[in-house]
Amino acid sequence: MDRIACIGSLALLFCAVACGGGGEEDAQPDDENSQDANATGTVDQAEKKQIEDLLSKVPGTGADKDGDGIDDMTEELLLRRYRPYVKFSKNGDGKDEANRPADPIAIMKNAQLKQFKGDGDGSTDPLSGCGKAPDYHLNPVDQIFTCRKDTSFLTNFTKTNYTLNVADADYGGVSFDEYKKNATGFFGHVAKDTVNGHDAYKIEYWQYYAFNNQDIGVPGFRDFGDHEGDWTGLQIWFDKKENRVAQVLYLIHGKKAWFHLTADQSKTTCTNCFATVKGPKYNAKPGNFFDDKERADYDDNQIEFFVDASGYKHVVAYVENGGHENWPFAFGHADIDVKITTWHPNPHKGDGPAFLVAIPSSRTLNAGEVEKPFSADYGIILQYNGYWGSTNTSDLGIRVRKSPPGPASHCEWKFPNRGSVPHCEN
Repeated sequence: MDRIACIGSLALLFCAVACGGGGEEDAQPDDENSQDANATGTVDQAEKKQIEDLLSKVPGTGADKDGDGIDDMTEELLLRRYRPYVKFSKNGDGKDEANRPADPIAIMKNAQLKQFKGDGDGSTDPLSGCGKAPDYHLNPVDQIFTCRKDTSFLTNFTKTNYTLNVADADYGGVSFDEYKKNATGFFGHVAKDTVNGHDAYKIEYWQYYAFNNQDIGVPGFRDFGDHEGDWTGLQIWFDKKENRVAQVLYLIHGKKAWFHLTADQSKTTCTNCFATVKGPKYNAKPGNFFDDKERADYDDNQIEFFVDASGYKHVVAYVENGGHENWPFAFGHADIDVKITTWHPNPHKGDGPAFLVAIPSSRTLNAGEVEKPFSADYGIILQYNGYWGSTNTSDLGIRVRKSPPGPASHCEWKFPNRGSVPHCEN
């Protein structure tokens, strides 16, 4: 349900570079005017060996095991070299994020398979034959494709009304220490695309949370906006001709914000630093993101990067507390006018734990394609065609609050040989 946001075309630019990068010393690249380092260029031999070992465990043969027309080594390098730098946010009471990233496979093992009723009308009881009584937990998880044969995109290429009833005890996700080590619930996907008329790689990042919490509602009823399950994402376009990041998309609460970088804006001036790029529409006090007339304030406004020691630019994502949306900056707001009052979603100031997302040692960041996943776990995540939580209710009759479908059911998931899933969501 919650997504990413980015920004549109830039003309004039003011680039403020704040070097520091968590106390690391500044270092100048060999060419101070260089663009992003080439993902297919020089590769550290130790990293190459690590990737080759991981790819050797992937089913299939050849250099393109997922059959998307891109060399698997290139895909993994792209995902590693442009993975985001996340800044989590405290809530209004100054407390760190309580519902942290979660492992979708572990969540599924403790979940039950149900079906949504009508919009806002909840879900059924656990489906018989899926999991054993009395708890009906989906362990082992692959039974989700055998107890009901239409739960997989491989047999039913559409978004269904199947839903996972997440165990309440799993809402909190893993600790930040665990996430910083293993990038729990985080993976990527690369597809061929174009940008500015040039061939490009579209780099998608996806993150799972077991529970989405918003401290909004009316006095005594503070659960409006809350829902089980949450897939968020961030998307980057790498211009193959100009060898640089050219475009970024943030999906915020199902709506979009864009930032397009010119060649000059892509030039590197430092390493181990944070670089802030102010676009032609820079405005530190944009309007309401939920207002269709004011949302354009967020396009081509500002974007921030962490530039690592090798000169690769990692988009900084300000993660909204509870809602987990990836914002491009700490300012701005998304207010919901419900006539009797205005709801204010949680802060996204980035004042909580902050770090570059980890590179896991036991799996590729690349999940592969829906038809050819890079592991059994990735196959479950990509092929399941239902929702990742069982929330389906109405907030005072004003709007339906529903859990999100999986990554491949999002319109932003780019399939290599076909269009998006019918009835996909942003």
